[in-house]
Amino acid sequence: MLVIIAVVSITFIGFASPASADAKRTFWFTTGDGQWDGYMKVPSGGTIGVNITDWGSNDALKVRLCSASTGNCTAYKPVFNEPYGHSTQFTNMAFGLYYGDVAKLYGVNRQVTGRIILWRY
Repeated sequence: MLVIIAVVSITFIGFASPASADAKRTFWFTTGDGQWDGYMKVPSGGTIGVNITDWGSNDALKVRLCSASTGNCTAYKPVFNEPYGHSTQFTNMAFGLYYGDVAKLYGVNRQVTGRIILWRY
């Protein structure tokens, strides 16, 4: 009986680990400012979802992810209006830390500010 309680306790402690706390992060961004627009750690083969909100204009946006260790970046992806917001995802990512980069699809000479939400699953 004592062994079963110990196993259950270890299982619940594992689910409450701090590592799960950073599975979703929110940042403010400004296009064309030369700054990274958030960051997310991902396990090997993981997926990073991106949701962009609150940019207050009809400007079309795109987003890419850049590896902190290699400097390599994914191709930009347009952000589509999905049922849960303006989102896209990057799949089968290599292990590491990635920085988000939001840019305008057209008319890059005018800045846009908004919010980017990165999550991994």
